[in-house]
Amino acid sequence: MKRVIYAESSAVYEGSQILPTPEHDVHPESFYAVSKAAGMLFAEAYRRFYGMETTALRYFNVYGPRQDYRRTIPPVMSAFIIKLLRGERPVIYGDGSKRRDFVYVDDVNAFHLLCLRDERTIGNVYNVGSGTSTSVREIYDTIAGLTGSTLEPIFKPDLSGEAQENRADVSAARALGWAPTVDLREGLRRSIDYIKLNVPAPALN
Repeated sequence: MKRVIYAESSAVYEGSQILPTPEHDVHPESFYAVSKAAGMLFAEAYRRFYGMETTALRYFNVYGPRQDYRRTIPPVMSAFIIKLLRGERPVIYGDGSKRRDFVYVDDVNAFHLLCLRDERTIGNVYNVGSGTSTSVREIYDTIAGLTGSTLEPIFKPDLSGEAQENRADVSAARALGWAPTVDLREGLRRSIDYIKLNVPAPALN
């Protein structure tokens, strides 16, 4: 019997009014979110017609080493870190009050391994987040403190279509014995150390 652990996304909760958001409150709005919800239906079809064992994971804002900082609008953690290490002012879209559920990549991978080994996860869907939310401004201030920067960010108009807050209900994952172990400050410190050592020098100069 083949088994697949596949990636959905917390984007399927775009229209939810419940915080923290449980797995059953699916309300996709954007095309991206609808595509992720469609993946859920495909997985169910494979289970029904071919007996494939599936486990779905809905990631919230995963961060840590090896984040792709080269995107047009890079992940907020990498964008802030690289700019501040260059001595430049990072951009915050909006006023910095938006809140996101950030979870460190090592904690996410620990849950991957649990799903591979624990048959209780078969046929289920799990939120993968920290269960807490932090504002973009708080992230900025923490990174600035860790890098020793006193620069203020540049504020630009908000990006459209983004929720004010996301926060995972991780009670289903916790019921399996999993819990995040890397707090935000420590995760950011590790991210800064990784970027200092591994991001090519031209990106930091």
